[in-house]
Amino acid sequence: MDSHGITVIGHGSVRTPVDRVELSIGVEVNRPEPGPAFQAAAASVATVLGVLADAGVDSRHVRTADLRLGPRMSYQDNREVVLGYTSGQRLIATLQGLDGVSRLLGDLATTGIEGVRFDGISFSTSDPTDHLRQAREQAMADARGKAEQYAQLADRRLGQVLSVSESLHGGGPTHIPEAAYLSKAASMPVGAGDTTSVVSVQVVYALR
Repeated sequence: MDSHGITVIGHGSVRTPVDRVELSIGVEVNRPEPGPAFQAAAASVATVLGVLADAGVDSRHVRTADLRLGPRMSYQDNREVVLGYTSGQRLIATLQGLDGVSRLLGDLATTGIEGVRFDGISFSTSDPTDHLRQAREQAMADARGKAEQYAQLADRRLGQVLSVSESLHGGGPTHIPEAAYLSKAASMPVGAGDTTSVVSVQVVYALR
């Protein structure tokens, strides 16, 4: 607080239902020569794409994040030796909705795709606009409540808002669904939970 104004930070948060899943799928295979390594990786990636298509994932929602082909090196007798070659690719698949996610993971894991691995999974909401609006309202109310208290403690009156700046934060899952919600059989149970839309605002008020 200074002679002209007071600066406070307000926080607001709203739980947001998850309806979008981003899955990172890696493929990595090793061969003695680069050509066969590249061909084997391409075959595995093609199989992964087929599994995704069978699960209803739109091809427009699958992208290559990185592509690799290079030697595997080792030091023997104080010199570098080529042990073979590694080729691979990382795919990012975005699924709209949670239905079938657990089954898809099971299919990818049990189809016998050489070199396949899961690099990560993340959950989000496709349209957080309304939830962010609510979080902003909470943050501004929180900021005003703090400013009014400080003004009262300083025996001053709170004036108009001079400036507002915002920062957004993404939250993680806030709960895990019960087992009955999750797919069974060969699928991998996945708890999506909710995310949290978090807004922080720095507000400068005039003092009178």
